Amino acid sequence: MERRYHRLRQFLPCYFHEDRDLLYGSVEDALATAIAEQPVALRQQVRRELAALLEEHADDAMLRQALNDGLGVNLHFRKPAEARAFAEMVDRDLLASIKAHFEDRRTQGHDGA
Repeated sequence: MERRYHRLRQFLPCYFHEDRDLLYGSVEDALATAIAEQPVALRQQVRRELAALLEEHADDAMLRQALNDGLGVNLHFRKPAEARAFAEMVDRDLLASIKAHFEDRRTQGHDGA
């Protein structure tokens, strides 16, 4: 997992660990912080690796194991489907942040800034 999903392995455990609630309050807030603190190029790489992970792990139970054991995500997914929902939320928010980055750059370029 470390070699195949190197960026994802660095990104997820840094924010989704046992002290997550103390530091960020919620999974959503931890994700927002992760996105805000990482450059767009890294977010793009993480998103590509996440897409590969989702494709490779079509079974929700296998995905849960990959996230928890393989990538070090310290979230208790009571049902395997919760792991997929989490991964899809990460993907959605990463995509939105990447799009926003390039839209902002395009808008600034047209304004002459």
